[in-house]
Formats: sequence, C-alpha cells, structure tokens
Amino acid sequence: MLVFSGYLMYLLAFEIKTTCLYCITSAVFAASMFALTILGRRWDDAGQLAFMGVIVVVVTLVGTLAIYSPINNPQGVQADIPGEVGPPVSTASGASEIALAQHLSDTGAKMYGAWWCPHCHDQKQLFGQEAAKEIPYVECAEDGQNSQSSLCRSVAGLTGFPSWEVNGELLVGGQTLETLADASNYDGPRDFQN
Repeated sequence: MLVFSGYLMYLLAFEIKTTCLYCITSAVFAASMFALTILGRRWDDAGQLAFMGVIVVVVTLVGTLAIYSPINNPQGVQADIPGEVGPPVSTASGASEIALAQHLSDTGAKMYGAWWCPHCHDQKQLFGQEAAKEIPYVECAEDGQNSQSSLCRSVAGLTGFPSWEVNGELLVGGQTLETLADASNYDGPRDFQN
C-alpha cells in the first residue's frame, strides 16, 4: 500500500502538479501503518523481512507501471490526434523500400486502407518501419486517425483494402513491392528485403 501511495504522490507532484488534501492524508496514513508494522514488533529474522519487502515493492511497481504506463504513452501515438491506429510496423526497411516509398509519394500514388485491416498492416510490413512512414497513406475508416473517409467514398472502384492508386490506375488488394515498382515506373534499386 505504501508503494502504490508513493506512486500516486509522484503523479500528484510531477504529472498533475497540484495538491490534494485527501490524497496526501491517505499517503500519510499508509506511511504510518507501514512504520507501525515494521517498528511496532520484534522481528526474528530481519533479513527475511527485508527480502520479502523488496519482492513486494518490485511486484507492486511492475504491476502498477504495467497497468498505468500506457495511459500516458499509448504505443507512441500522438495523444493530441484523435482516432484509432493499427498495430505498429515491426519490420526494418532497406534502402530499396525507402526509395520506392519516396518514389510513390513523389509521383502522387496513394494507398487506401483502414486501421483495422490486417492486409493493410501486411502491406506496410512489406515496406518496413522507416519506409511505411513515407507511404502516401489515406485512412478510410471513419474512426481512424486522420480519417479521409469522404475521399475514399469518392474513389470509383474502391471495393477493398488495401488499394493503391498509381498513375491513374486502381490496384485493389495487397501488392508486392515489385508490382508497385512496375506500376509507378520506378527505376531505382529493387533488392527488396521484405
């Protein structure tokens, strides 16, 4: 209880930056009960008491941080931009993937997708983490981050996700990087690693 109260006092002082008489009183009571428990009786084995105390502190801190830490940092998402996002891209990009993504962006290509779509995530995985940030991505889900659902509804022939608009042609479904390179007249390196 003392460890959790300490965490709450940390939040009060450094995150919320305010005072709360009830919170401070609760923390003082928790500290008093801890002191009375430790000092109020004779312990036969102080080493075992210290060892058990360290274990309880570590378990409490790990549990508390595991539950409350994502509240302030939800998977690196910008907190001021509302909307849902899909899982993060976990593969690495090679130089060819980055060059293709930049070429697609420069030529006005667009990838239409939805945050909840597993095939869209697979498509981004092909590009890798660094190149996926360069992809000209249009979010079509109404509840997605930076949603452009009205634009998606206006695209003729858009029947599924992901879909690519490259040089005026609509490619429906997930595409290989080679297919996207051919469709966009990409003439850079093609040693794609994903």
